[in-house]
Amino acid sequence: MAPGLRAWYRGTALTAVPRASQLQLAQPLLTLVWSALLLGEHFTAAAPWTAVAVLVCTAVTQRSRS
Repeated sequence: MAPGLRAWYRGTALTAVPRASQLQLAQPLLTLVWSALLLGEHFTAAAPWTAVAVLVCTAVTQRSRS
């Protein structure tokens, strides 16, 4: 099994599955950041704003659950 999957399953086991799946919604922003840093990708202004909007929606849903 790939090390990334091993870490993902271990993290899922340590946290609740719904919380881990909410964390997965941060992937669009993280993908943009890492591709810009490592690959020198350039984006339109809409891409980071959309990723931030996803993170804001995730934060709002997390806070409304409790």
